[in-house]
Amino acid sequence: MKRFLILVIFLFSSLWGFAQISLLDSTENRPFAFTAGMNYLSNYVYNGRSDSLKAPYFIPSLTFQHENGLSLSAELYFLNNGVANGFDFFELNGSYDFDIYKNFSGGVNGTKYISNGSSESFVGSLSYVLGGFLNQDLGFCELNIGADALFGTGKTDIRLSPGIERTWEWGTEDKSFQISPSLYAIFSTLNYFEGYTNIKNTNARARQKGKGPSLVNQPVIVSSTVVRNPGLTFMTYEIAVPFTFETKKMGISFIPTFAMPKNPIYSNETTTVTLPNKTSTTTTIDDTYYSELHLSNVFYGQLNLYLKF
Repeated sequence: MKRFLILVIFLFSSLWGFAQISLLDSTENRPFAFTAGMNYLSNYVYNGRSDSLKAPYFIPSLTFQHENGLSLSAELYFLNNGVANGFDFFELNGSYDFDIYKNFSGGVNGTKYISNGSSESFVGSLSYVLGGFLNQDLGFCELNIGADALFGTGKTDIRLSPGIERTWEWGTEDKSFQISPSLYAIFSTLNYFEGYTNIKNTNARARQKGKGPSLVNQPVIVSSTVVRNPGLTFMTYEIAVPFTFETKKMGISFIPTFAMPKNPIYSNETTTVTLPNKTSTTTTIDDTYYSELHLSNVFYGQLNLYLKF
């Protein structure tokens, strides 16, 4: 954790130093833009699901954008829910957007996650994400589909997000206003719902602790959580209406989002007990999350304030 904090401090100070140097140059003809912001997320929602205890975050961020489509950003997530407060995880993002043909475009992206080691959020077991998107501008709307592969301590998950967007923008040279309503359907595999296999070998533990021979003949217990309806599953509809106001030096945006989760994810916990004589018994119980049995719509929002250099 100490090395990570040193890395984060170095990264943010380097980017901030770059921003200060860039202030010496004219911002009129530069091919890049640099922003530093403070964001607030009212609740962390993934695939239409959220914890019973809300997870609001304060998120300081630094972003570099080039007119050739390259974008780099660093974000620190500080949890503030009254129970667990403080640094939770760090995101390092990179993306590259490009034109393919006329009104057809695409992009690739990647995100590296580093948690504090005790995060209880979904990100706590996530290492990095690689993905991309394709976009077709029809004039009256844009058709978009994104695909991501999520890599963590378990199996890789695949996430697809087809959707439709429409953007209206107006203003002057010095200030502009934009509204971009969108509707997306989210599909995902369900490996992140499955628990990790837990093996209790009391024989080994007894020997390691120096216990007497009376504890040697103990059973080996193996337990794991498995999804009953695996595979690519329709998870949620998400409706968002981002509002953005920008001047040459600053900007403010608000992204209200309404998620409508679908298809409860049912899971079983299977436990196998193997005795010293090699006989075993297996039991299975319903381990479905309470929240999955009582799916409800979720409304959340993110407010972003940023300065442009």
